[in-house]
Amino acid sequence: STVPKGVIGLKVLSETYNESGIMRNQFSARLMYGLTSKLTVWAQPMVSNHHGNSFPSDLFNHSHSSGISFAQQVSYGNKYKYSFAGVHLYGKYRFLSLDKEGSHFRMALYGEYTPIGRQAHDEAEVHLQGDNAGWGSGLIATYLKSRFSASFTGGFILPQSFEDNISNNRYRMDYGNAIAYSLSFGYLLYPKKYESYNQSNYNIYLELMGKAYGDVALTWFDIPIEVRSPALIGGKYLDAYFGVQRIVNSNDRIELSIGVPVLNKSYRHFYPILNLAWQRYFY
Repeated sequence: STVPKGVIGLKVLSETYNESGIMRNQFSARLMYGLTSKLTVWAQPMVSNHHGNSFPSDLFNHSHSSGISFAQQVSYGNKYKYSFAGVHLYGKYRFLSLDKEGSHFRMALYGEYTPIGRQAHDEAEVHLQGDNAGWGSGLIATYLKSRFSASFTGGFILPQSFEDNISNNRYRMDYGNAIAYSLSFGYLLYPKKYESYNQSNYNIYLELMGKAYGDVALTWFDIPIEVRSPALIGGKYLDAYFGVQRIVNSNDRIELSIGVPVLNKSYRHFYPILNLAWQRYFY
């Protein structure tokens, strides 16, 4: 769906997981606006304690005199202060609407851009909402029939590099490109029949979210460094998110979901991952 023309929307999001005894949190505030009936844009500033402003000092291992090798394993459970993680910019244009009574099929194109990565992301998996700078684009298709809905999103991510200076040493991490995709299913549980706009409705949903991404290329003063840690090698995975949604007065939307691994695991976060969101339109 798109935000109605001339309407402002606000969505507040939180993401939480336990990383080796440290609670990792990210908080975001998404300000949305309907430029036209088909074009929605948003800006989403983000704050988190996922990373520091520099790479961890134990990330690098000077193993021999002729060069530098990567540490065998990226360390987890480091304490980081909350800091600004950037602003995620997004636009979505709905170009197809096949609407019927009790059903519809719609398609949209989206583009996203995060201009500056404020934190030193030390994993290969790229993520524009809080970890990396870069841009991406893709396609969304949705289908609704009575109480059942399905949606597919597929796109690519082209991340920007991150350069850091540690003890007067210049390190640069070039992240690999990625393909991201999701398939979600939702079902309206209540009410069985609408009697007024003031009725609360309850939905359950399952979202399968996957990603395939490339290796990190690491350099020290433009000299290639050997990469050994699995967290810095390309991979692919699939997560499943089980959620419940409540809509109040046909406007306020409250969502809670829990994510678990299905195929392989993400190195960007630990499991289970808890997501909570609240959204409202201001007409």
